[in-house]
Parts: sequence; structure tokens; C-alpha cells
Amino acid sequence: ETTSQYETIETLAASFTQVRSTRLLKKPAVTKGKFYYEKPAKFLWQFTDPYTISVMSEGKFLYKVDQDRGVYSKLKVKKYESTIMNFMDVSKAFKFLNKYFYIKQIDTKLKDLYIIFIPKKRRVKKHVKLVEVWLYPDTRLFHRIKVEEKNDSVTEITFHHCKINQKLPAGVFDISLKGLKKEKWQE
Repeated sequence: ETTSQYETIETLAASFTQVRSTRLLKKPAVTKGKFYYEKPAKFLWQFTDPYTISVMSEGKFLYKVDQDRGVYSKLKVKKYESTIMNFMDVSKAFKFLNKYFYIKQIDTKLKDLYIIFIPKKRRVKKHVKLVEVWLYPDTRLFHRIKVEEKNDSVTEITFHHCKINQKLPAGVFDISLKGLKKEKWQE
């Protein structure tokens, strides 16, 4: 049911809050921003607070633009393109995840749908302990995602103000690299 509902999504816009906890940080790192998606293969993560960085797909490349530092980096994703685009096409996301994770819906007394993803493959198990997803019951959209890594780092993303199939802001995917210095892609 969730997968078929995603097939109708052409555009998606949302605000997000990301909280990342690691052993290296005294306090969790909190970032905020906006996310845009347009079928079949465009997405943009705009981190707006406490810094401004954009990560965007464009064809066979991912771009990371740091306006504050005046730099950008470009990563050729040809090898991973189909994997990335399958994951970003929300209608294919669960099919993709099912290949690498056991998927189990947990019945809770909350209104949300709660699904856990447990790694199947050794390659994934080396990095990820568990992925938890909370979905809105009416739209089946992700509203919270929590990833627990093997190194005990935890990343939690909460989505707010989700808009489905509405016109995206004009030029949202037009990011100018003019005047920016190119640097090597870093994780």
C-alpha cells in the first residue's frame, strides 16, 4: 500500500531538522533546512542553520555547495546513479530497501506507522545497526527517520510542513557555481 501511494508523488517539499550524535561530540549537532524532490531524479537538500550548504543531484553528478566558504565540490555518481535514484524515487525506495534490509512494521498505540529496517547483508551490517522510520498514516510519508550506525553514531531527521505534488519554487534546482572555488568532495 505504501509503495503504490508513493507512485503518485511527482514533487515533494519539506523542512527538516537533523540531529546527529556521535562519541566525538559533547552535545548532538543540530542542523535545519529544506528538502525538495522532483520526479524522476532531482533532489536538493538545503542546510540553512547553523550553516548553509546545499547538496543537489544533477544528471550523473552530485554537487555540494558551501556558499559561506565560497566553494563547491562535484561527485560523479555514475557507478551509484541507479541506486541513488531508486532510493530518491520514493515509489521504489521500499523495494530497494527490501533488498538490503528485513522490513518489519511494528504495531504501536500511536497514530504513526512505525517500521524498522534490520540489515540483511554483511556489507550493510558493517555500517548500520538499525533504521527506524515513522510514517504519517494518511499519506504514508516519512516524517521521522533514525539511523543507528555500528560506531554508535545516531542520525535522526524529522520532516515538517510536507507538501506533495505542489508547484516547487521557481528555480529551486538552479544553483550557480559562478565565482565559487572547486574543491575535492569530502564526506
